[in-house]
Amino acid sequence: MNPEYQPSGDDRQAVAYDAQGRPLYYQPESPQNAQPITGKDGGVWSPELQLKHEESVKHYPEIQFSETEYVVIDVQRTIWGLAIIWLVALAAFAVILLFVVTMITVAEADPFTMFVLVSTLGVTCLLGGAVGQYVFRRNFFIVTNERILSRTQNSPFSYHTQKVEIEHIEDCSIDQNGPIQMMLNFGTIRLSTVGDEHTYRFTFVTRPEQQFRVVSEVIRVVDEDSTTKYRL
Repeated sequence: MNPEYQPSGDDRQAVAYDAQGRPLYYQPESPQNAQPITGKDGGVWSPELQLKHEESVKHYPEIQFSETEYVVIDVQRTIWGLAIIWLVALAAFAVILLFVVTMITVAEADPFTMFVLVSTLGVTCLLGGAVGQYVFRRNFFIVTNERILSRTQNSPFSYHTQKVEIEHIEDCSIDQNGPIQMMLNFGTIRLSTVGDEHTYRFTFVTRPEQQFRVVSEVIRVVDEDSTTKYRL
């Protein structure tokens, strides 16, 4: 922003005030002073697109962006994925409790020994749920105006990252299987490259139809022209 003093009669809203309490107003930079960025397709990027690039660099410091690249959509996962993880942990603990109660009432096992067993296995279930939540949150699927970036993590010590230029994407689709996914409104986004050399899947996607429309639109526009042509 380039704030400047304006006459007191100016009815625009001030964006800030100086030390003396005088209002400061936003004054857009003139085209002569602007420093536009030229994209790969030879087009000149607007200040809005430059701002998107700067915000992407700020919010995703782990990604190395090109000078004309920005995040179009960070595909979000449903909270039901975490709910399923904790339901499994709770179910495992319930089975343990049932086993212990059976051992005490039928086999007349020592209650103190059973208490120690329940406590130990209960902590194990809690840790299992926490690890599952950590692994779930480490997965991501990001679409920029130039690339697809994904990370698939199946355990705390095992993950797989993939990157592909959007122009190499040949097919994209969504899958929703079963009544649970339909009722809870989550599914899987699937992308494949030319010749099906690689397939990119991202599961537990919330609002899959809405997010898929954005992803497919980026791919369509890039396929019709060039990567930096997508400027929505």
